[in-house]
Amino acid sequence: MIKPSQLCSGNRPERQTLDEPLHHLTACHRRIEERLDTLERVIPHWEARSEDALAAVRSAFRFFSTNGVWHTEDEERSIFPRMRDRLSPGELAYLADLERQHDAAEAAYAHLCRIVDAFQDPPSAAWIADYAAAAGTLARLYREHIASEDTRLAAIGARVLTAGQLRDISTEMKARRGLS
Repeated sequence: MIKPSQLCSGNRPERQTLDEPLHHLTACHRRIEERLDTLERVIPHWEARSEDALAAVRSAFRFFSTNGVWHTEDEERSIFPRMRDRLSPGELAYLADLERQHDAAEAAYAHLCRIVDAFQDPPSAAWIADYAAAAGTLARLYREHIASEDTRLAAIGARVLTAGQLRDISTEMKARRGLS
């Protein structure tokens, strides 16, 4: 029997990078990508191993509902506000676009959650198709967003955030996770 952990990657302990906020964000992106891979990797297993697939998806959902939420809050509450007063109009528009992307990803995630909540064993072909489409949409949105943040946002942050601001961001990130 295949264990859910075999359908899911990234089962190693998360590396603590909170002392380096920009590095932490990119490291978290890798963990998000691992969960996206899981959401897509289970698709061919819904018919034959639906319990294992469901367990793997729920494990990925636990990550998104904790670390994923913290990640977005790290950006929108701690990083973006500290950057705004030092950005060009084009960079400000870029931050606004990132926030719109967050909203789109949250909506796509909520849609996928509703589909999974409606799961019935055995899943119908229509349910599997709906799941695959929703998981694919979420993965595409996130991957495009991550690619942009890994390059452009990280470069802007490295340029405009001071050492003091990065310490403050780190403190807020730790507090968000109950580590302060």
